[in-house]
Amino acid sequence: MIKINVAEIKKRLVGEKTLAYELSPAELEITPEELVIDSTVNLEGTMSNAGDVLLLQAVMTAKVQRTCGRCLKNFTGVARAEVVEKFYPASAEHIENDAFVYDSDVIDITEPLREGLLLAEPMQALCKPDCRGLCPVCGADLNDGDCGCDRSTVDPRLAALKQFIKN
Repeated sequence: MIKINVAEIKKRLVGEKTLAYELSPAELEITPEELVIDSTVNLEGTMSNAGDVLLLQAVMTAKVQRTCGRCLKNFTGVARAEVVEKFYPASAEHIENDAFVYDSDVIDITEPLREGLLLAEPMQALCKPDCRGLCPVCGADLNDGDCGCDRSTVDPRLAALKQFIKN
């Protein structure tokens, strides 16, 4: 858990606290099943008083294990997450159901940081931008060289559409 004392920030109208942490995946409550992190998670940001809310602005970076969406090789990539989250006082009115609230001078920022890092992961990671993937015929890795398979065959269900291209 990552807790921040915001008593001084709340006292001043433009109060701000600089954050700089090296966090373990366990401190962010991230399991290896969710995301395999190879190193510590570096966090830099601020917690500031924005009038009626406290505003968390942070950038997190970490080295993570990924699987390429084209060639299925494992590789290490850099995850970068930007987190901007508002914390409302528990006594505030008209706040959303999923908004973060606080009722004391100590705020737990673990959940927004955890969510930010997990949501920053791409749906389909690539080991390199020009990854050629696997051959759909034989399954060979096309990054290692051409396999020689004929990949120009058309699905017979779509063969009738070829007539439109000719016209």
